[in-house]
Amino acid sequence: MTGRKWLGALTLLATLICSRSYASGPMMESRALGMVMMRTPSAVMINGAPAVSGTTVFPGDVLQTREASTAVVRLRSGASLAMSENSEVALDGADPAAGTERMSLHHGAINLNNPRPQAEWVTVPGASVLVRGEEGFPAICRLAAVGQSSAVINDRGRVEIRGSGAPVILPRGQSAALEAGRPQAGGQQPAGAVSAQMPRGNVQHAGQAAPILLKLNDNVYFEDVVRTENTGRVRIALTDGSVLNIGARSEMTITKHDAQSRQTALELKAGKLRSQVQKLDPTKGEKFEVNTPTAVIGVVGTDFIVESDNNNKDKRKRKTLVWCLEGSVSVRNLDAAIVGVVTLQAGEFTSISFGQPPAAATTAPASEVQTQVSQTNVTGVPGAGGIGNAGGMGGMGTAANVGAAAAGAVGAATAGVAIGRANSATTSLNQAGATLTTAASNSTSAANSANSANQAAGNAIGALTGLNQELVSPTYPCGCH
Repeated sequence: MTGRKWLGALTLLATLICSRSYASGPMMESRALGMVMMRTPSAVMINGAPAVSGTTVFPGDVLQTREASTAVVRLRSGASLAMSENSEVALDGADPAAGTERMSLHHGAINLNNPRPQAEWVTVPGASVLVRGEEGFPAICRLAAVGQSSAVINDRGRVEIRGSGAPVILPRGQSAALEAGRPQAGGQQPAGAVSAQMPRGNVQHAGQAAPILLKLNDNVYFEDVVRTENTGRVRIALTDGSVLNIGARSEMTITKHDAQSRQTALELKAGKLRSQVQKLDPTKGEKFEVNTPTAVIGVVGTDFIVESDNNNKDKRKRKTLVWCLEGSVSVRNLDAAIVGVVTLQAGEFTSISFGQPPAAATTAPASEVQTQVSQTNVTGVPGAGGIGNAGGMGGMGTAANVGAAAAGAVGAATAGVAIGRANSATTSLNQAGATLTTAASNSTSAANSANSANQAAGNAIGALTGLNQELVSPTYPCGCH
């Protein structure tokens, strides 16, 4: 056949294809949404047919995992979806204009990781769940569905539930059961209270559009964003007796604080924070962590200062500075794939740049330590207290007493709080379901006289314990950390 005849044949074929497309109506969006990875070949079904690892997925595809099989979907947006065994997820499509993707969890359990501020939408029975990362902090959310009941666990990030009634912001480290699309979680619980400030700071409560001024003795709740002005400083006494001293031009969020289990997590987006932490016992799972856009700082009971330099538009130039005043502090990069941990002892300092492991510990000059302490002191107001020496080692006792007093003031409000996030993304769904069942039961007991709806939460979560499914480790193979 001559070249001209080939050209004519191709033209005819193209014409037939176009005619067929127009005859069948608008073409379904054909852009790939991502790629599915699995441990065992043909252990995952796509649209009812066995699939192999590396298969491209498109809008409209339905993914199913079998008994003892798991899968990870790497989405084009940069998000990743880990499916547990015996789960089914439909990829509903993408909204290019909004930069979002939508999916539906029909049954089973998934772990969604979204590093972007654009929302990933997950439809569960009776509701939609929006999962958004925040600048420098990826969102990690776990969802499970059985029949018409479902549950949501917010490990990190911003999670919004849109069901029947007004939208609900689910605080980090907490969970919610959904029955007929209505969240049945317990009421909002304070994490601490303002014990001193100069001259003033403000707080933006979860779900509120604008910040309000903070006043002495005001409660601070999970997901509250606390900000200070150019000369402002705020001291917060947590319910376990620990004390937070927030320096000027700072922004901090308490993402988790459980005085009973002694587990606390903070996010310092910018500015300076001094934490005076009550002694913890790691063997009992007790921990205190501060996350910045470049670092994770963990302690077991100590006095330390963290500065988050997050104002540079070039994120590669952002860094975190850490001074240990008392006890010991472990420091690593926020990205778990970056190997390297530095442990600071009293009087030592390190810095962590974006994409780099922490620098080696060095001795901080006493004058430098005193400067850092003075920049977080809240002086000249009742309850401010002081620092005993140039190294900042003498103020712990007074601060602890202030914290204990504040803890007593808000302790009654925290009775019965047991809802907390599961230990890691590799925790089995059976264990997570048991934890949630206990949490819902305790929450119901605490609020029984006020709201009988918590019983529905216990019933919904109780159904999930029968799944006995293990969530896929975030280290395989999607890089969920």
